[in-house]
Amino acid sequence: MEVFEWSHKLRDIVNTQDKLIVFTLTLIMGAMVIDFLTGTLAARVNPNIDFKSKEGINGILRKLASIALLSFCIPLSVLLPEGIGLGALQILYIGYLFFELKSILENFDKLGINTMMFKDFIEKFSNIEKEDKNDELDK
Repeated sequence: MEVFEWSHKLRDIVNTQDKLIVFTLTLIMGAMVIDFLTGTLAARVNPNIDFKSKEGINGILRKLASIALLSFCIPLSVLLPEGIGLGALQILYIGYLFFELKSILENFDKLGINTMMFKDFIEKFSNIEKEDKNDELDK
C-alpha cells in the first residue's frame, strides 16, 4: 500500500542502531527548537509571564550545552562492551526527548491550549517506568 510508504522509508532511515541514535538526537534538537519557540510565544502572549530577552538567551545557551553534552555521549557509548553503550545512550536520548516534550506541553498550557490527553499519556508512561525500576530493585 502506498499509504504507508512513508513509514517504510522512515524505517529504512533508522535500520541500524547508529542511525537510530542520530535520528533520536535530531528529534531532540527539533523538540528543542519547538520548545524555545512555544516558550517565547507563551511569554509574549501570556500577561502573567515577564518577557525577558536575557531568559531567552540563557535558554538557548542551556539547549546548546545540552546538545553538546548529548553529542559527546556518542563516542563515549562505544567504550561499553557488546552494544550496551548504544542501548544506554538510546535510553538517555528517549528520556531527554520526553523531558523536552513535557516542556512543550507546559508551554502549550501557558498559551491556553488543552493538553490533558498528552499529559495523561506521559504520566502513565512515567508510572510504568517507575514500576519497572521498583520491580528491578525488588529482585
